[in-house]
Order: sequence, then structure tokens, then C-alpha cells
Amino acid sequence: MLKKAFLVVIALCAFSSLAGVFMAGLNIYTRSTTPHEEAPATQEVPTNTTPAATLQTK
Repeated sequence: MLKKAFLVVIALCAFSSLAGVFMAGLNIYTRSTTPHEEAPATQEVPTNTTPAATLQTK
């Protein structure tokens, strides 16, 4: 009985390992066949050009 349980555990580990390899391959295939979308142009936020001396009011 213990030998059967050990073999079942080994079989599950082998199956999960093969499933992981399959999923990784599917991910690589999907990435290579999916067309890339162009990202929208990012807008730059204008920086504040006031001198630091005018910010300090004492």
C-alpha cells in the first residue's frame, strides 16, 4: 500500500512538472503570436521653473 501511494505521488509530481512545461511553452507561443499594441504617447508634466528663493517667504 505504501509503495502504491509513493508511486501515485511520483506520478502526480511528474504530471505537474509536465503541465508546468506546457504552460510555459504556451506562454512563449502566445507572446510571440500576439500583435504588439503601440502604447499611447505619454504626456510630460511641465516642471515648475520658479526659483527656490521665491518659494521661501519669511
